[in-house]
Amino acid sequence: MANNPFIRVGSLLSAVPGLEEDLAIKVTNTQQTAWRTAAGNDISNHTVVRPNKDCWQVIADSPVWGDAVRQRQEEILNSLHRANIQVSALKIKIRPRATPAPAPAPDTKLTSRTLDSETADLLAQTADSLKSPELAEAVRRLSLHRGQKSK
Repeated sequence: MANNPFIRVGSLLSAVPGLEEDLAIKVTNTQQTAWRTAAGNDISNHTVVRPNKDCWQVIADSPVWGDAVRQRQEEILNSLHRANIQVSALKIKIRPRATPAPAPAPDTKLTSRTLDSETADLLAQTADSLKSPELAEAVRRLSLHRGQKSK
C-alpha cells in the first residue's frame, strides 16, 4: 500500500517519558498481539479490533482497509486459530478517523449581514400576517437587520 501521512497515536505516546510502561502493558494483551500477528502490520495499523467471544468486531479507518480485512478474512481466522484463539467470524465496520475542521482564514472578519430595505419591509409585513406570535416576533427581529441608508 502507499505511504500514509497519518501518524498513529500509539507511536506518538511511546516517545513520551513515563508512558512506555503503560504502552507495553497494552501491547502484551494476547488478543491484540494475536490480531497484529494474524492481520499483519499494514492492516493492524489501520484497524482496531474489539474481541467479543467468538465474533470480533474490526473497525477500519477507511473502506480500503476494511476491504483488505474482508479479502484476507479466512487467512486471518486461520492464523488466530493457530494461536489458540477461537474466533468464528470478523464483523467489519468502517469508521474514518476524525479530521479537524479547517480553521477560518486569518484575514476574514465576522461581519453582520444586513438586509436591503425592500426585504426588511417584506419581512415586517409577513410578521403582521402570521398566526404564531413566537414566529411573528422572530420574523420581526429579522426585519430589524436593515442596512444603513447611504447619504
